[in-house]
Amino acid sequence: MTIYITKTWGFDSPSGPLQFSTSGWRDRARAELKPGDLVVIVGTMGEETAADERGKILGLVEPTTVVVSSLDFDLAHRANHFDQEGNYRWPFGLELARAWRFTEPRTVFADVSARPFGMASAQGIVPLLGHEADAILGLPREDVELLQPVRARARIVGQEVARRRAAPPPATRRTGVMHMRRAPAFTYAMAIEGASSAYKIGWAFDWRHRERQFNQAAMPELGGLRYRIAFEQLWDTAMDAFRMEQSILRTFDESRHASNREVVARVDRRSLERAWIAYLANQRRSRR
Repeated sequence: MTIYITKTWGFDSPSGPLQFSTSGWRDRARAELKPGDLVVIVGTMGEETAADERGKILGLVEPTTVVVSSLDFDLAHRANHFDQEGNYRWPFGLELARAWRFTEPRTVFADVSARPFGMASAQGIVPLLGHEADAILGLPREDVELLQPVRARARIVGQEVARRRAAPPPATRRTGVMHMRRAPAFTYAMAIEGASSAYKIGWAFDWRHRERQFNQAAMPELGGLRYRIAFEQLWDTAMDAFRMEQSILRTFDESRHASNREVVARVDRRSLERAWIAYLANQRRSRR
């Protein structure tokens, strides 16, 4: 087992995922982590961190290598968690298996290690030496709850099971359409392979079923186009999924195909990913 350190602006309970500002730092950490490894959360010395948490050992997490979007979690946000363009600073994450917070009085990290850790400890994770890890593991701590929105729960019990569990009970006075609007659903973007940088944007209760339908009609085995999922986002209601679909389509309005307005052409994956993350970040800000 290896114990790592990362420096953050705080540690919340319940705890969300282990967060990173770029996919590169997340992927680097993911490649290093082994089952059972732990990451110590230390408050930065900057003014962004609460005064009584600066430089202190705040929490301990056991991350998995399951990639998640931080925006799927109902995290506690402050205005400075977003940049000047409104983008969430740490949209890339790794799901946690367990988390703990250290009890008061919290220990100053400098009392455990005087080593300089540099930018790597703020952007990613850095391994601790044996005596540093032992000293931290000896500090009193308590378990904290993990945040598990519908999307995170789907990875544990299966997306279809999670979707059914989250669905509202049917009401005899409610029409079928209105009931289905309240059922969890996905917004999806499918790459259209065989076309030039084209994506089908839509929403569905089961994106896998929709993907199969498209490919059965396109018959890629005979030289037709192939639809392959690029992005999918599970929402608590179908109306939420529909709103995201419409927002993404409006973002690329000039690129929508004349024959099918749910297809955007000449749009590269990176541009679509930026728009996807920007929408999720905006939704997260609006819920604060």
